[in-house]
Amino acid sequence: MINYSMKYGVSETAHLLNVDKETIKTWAYTFSDYLSSEANPGKGKIRHFLISDIRVFAYVLMYWEDKPDMENIKYGLNSNSHFEYETIDNFLTGITPLFIVMPEDIDETCRGVVFGGEFQLGDIFTTADSFKLAGDKLVEMSHKNYERELFQPAIYNYRHATELYIKAIIGEEINHDLRDLAEKLKTVLKNEFNVVPPEWFENIIQAFHYSDPKGTAFRYGQTVPQDELYADMRHIASLMNWLSDSFRRIRTERLKRADIM
Repeated sequence: MINYSMKYGVSETAHLLNVDKETIKTWAYTFSDYLSSEANPGKGKIRHFLISDIRVFAYVLMYWEDKPDMENIKYGLNSNSHFEYETIDNFLTGITPLFIVMPEDIDETCRGVVFGGEFQLGDIFTTADSFKLAGDKLVEMSHKNYERELFQPAIYNYRHATELYIKAIIGEEINHDLRDLAEKLKTVLKNEFNVVPPEWFENIIQAFHYSDPKGTAFRYGQTVPQDELYADMRHIASLMNWLSDSFRRIRTERLKRADIM
């Protein structure tokens, strides 16, 4: 089971460092000045080690012998030498889960993302915006360094964003057929706004459907079209800006009408 809390008991810590439990207890007592309060919680309380404690122990292990030089080890800890070893950094990276529980010391300097529980990822329209933005960034990077490998994930993000934009308007979820979704979108636009999508708007959706009808081609590297096609990524990015702006106007107008009613 994944340890999302990043709090380790004596047995788990001993297993991670491949030492016995008594050695961990000895280290916890001997090097208590360098450990968290949970490492030595007091009599009757359960002992836990944080990732910062594991870092200290990993450094101690490097210099632990039959008759270890305690003063030399403490000198290294005092000078923060346990932060200078790539082997220790790699070890901690390896035992740190992909996701962890919400850190208590998180602040505006943190560059992570909080999700789950009361922190929702966002509605379907916001998710569409996220995939569209990812496509924009990939196009920007591919042109800067001419990395053709970024074409496939960029187009996948754009195609998926288009699918989500439509679904955000029509309220449908389980359907990847853009042609079918587009017809339902046209019905919604006709009934609610008495408008017909412009040709360029429909062409974008039709092109994505033609090249990736099931939403799996760009995801898995399957070439669907029989004829050779050329993609100008900057042109595609420009059209995607038009498309996302159009969907945003549709949503804004719909919200306005809902407020009036």
